[in-house]
Amino acid sequence: TTPPALSTHAEHSGLLQTGRYAEVGQLCHDFARAHPREVRCTRFGTTPQGRPMWALVASQSGALTPDAARRRGLPVTLIQGGIHAGEIEGKDAGFIALREQLTRPGALRQQVLVFVPVFNADGHERFGPWNRPNQRGPEQMGWRVTAQNLNLNRDYAKADAPEMQAMLGLVRAWDPLAIVD
Repeated sequence: TTPPALSTHAEHSGLLQTGRYAEVGQLCHDFARAHPREVRCTRFGTTPQGRPMWALVASQSGALTPDAARRRGLPVTLIQGGIHAGEIEGKDAGFIALREQLTRPGALRQQVLVFVPVFNADGHERFGPWNRPNQRGPEQMGWRVTAQNLNLNRDYAKADAPEMQAMLGLVRAWDPLAIVD
């Protein structure tokens, strides 16, 4: 069978548009199928509106679980995109960067990358052209807050949002050396 293309709707549109949330799940699974020894697609939570929360775990060391990373002493970097789904470039750039890293021998041999393309999945699907009127692109984008009207970047300490509770569970499991937003 032909491996999946692993390219995003954003790339196909010349970076004028961003894909819908279904693309995140599709790409997560496509990356895992194309790189079965180097990528695992994992669901780490569910949003209030029932959407799966996806993370891609990538390492050329074969350490695709928290225990394997700890046993090998590998540093873990967690990258989250889409905490504000109107500012969605991290999702698309993250998929492009991951694809490029997987084609470079050894780029991910001494580390584990955990990539959450869209943290605010429910906000992502509140798609519209006027959600961020002073922002240049994409043509349509999601909403800043969650379905419960919570701003995730202000929820780390109190963890009111189910999305934040899921993210904190992911952080506890992987114990990353660095978190990139």
